Amino acid sequence: MKVCNIPNTMMIAGQPAIISYIPELRSFRGKFLGLSGYCDFVADSISGLQTEGEISLREYLQDCLQNGIEPYVREEKIKTFTLRYPESFGERLTLAAAEHQVSINAFIVEALNERMKLA
Repeated sequence: MKVCNIPNTMMIAGQPAIISYIPELRSFRGKFLGLSGYCDFVADSISGLQTEGEISLREYLQDCLQNGIEPYVREEKIKTFTLRYPESFGERLTLAAAEHQVSINAFIVEALNERMKLA
């Protein structure tokens, strides 16, 4: 994964994380990329992000080790399919993806993944 091409990212302990600002908390939130589970952290400064990120990642990796869970996403072959949808849906989809600071494709994949967890 080439982090330098992804806006609002930083490397913490060799692991890329996407950073966003949360106005209601007046803090920054980081979320690690490339992990098999969810691992995030919050701080009010860049140096705080670095420290909190290291702590969160270390705890996540320890939990994975203790529970026999693979901590990193394995490279998978990418599949494609055609999706037909109304034009108005496309506009809403573009806005929703932008609000989450991810690509439309990533937003769709995340939404489908969440839905499949409920199936």
